[in-house]
Amino acid sequence: RQNYKVLIVDDSAPMQIALANELEGQFSDLDIDFADNGMSALEKVAEHRYDFIFLDIMMPGIDGFETCTQMRQIAELKKTPIIMLSSKTSPLDEVKGIMAGSSTYLTKPINPEEFQKVMARITQWISDFSTD
Repeated sequence: RQNYKVLIVDDSAPMQIALANELEGQFSDLDIDFADNGMSALEKVAEHRYDFIFLDIMMPGIDGFETCTQMRQIAELKKTPIIMLSSKTSPLDEVKGIMAGSSTYLTKPINPEEFQKVMARITQWISDFSTD
């Protein structure tokens, strides 16, 4: 396995910890950064390259949809997997996330089985993309 550099963007510290724990349970070599709002996330992606990004929808300041839209305007992030997180299960939110540029969508609280499925798809995609 390769070393993954991950950004977790969520205004909830317990959610940041839960996601980090899920990731650490699945991957042995991780470098995780945290941001608690959209502006902070945009600053982090300007400074670092990430293999994938977890992005909460509901945050103070600019929301996850707008943050995702702005991230997708950065050339280096065009193909970076962005996993949107929400406690809402509305199909409309999923559609808005896709329109903003998210790669996939996870509902909170995180279901470990669903999380593993999503991460298997994301890591396969990263692996396929890096061999192209």
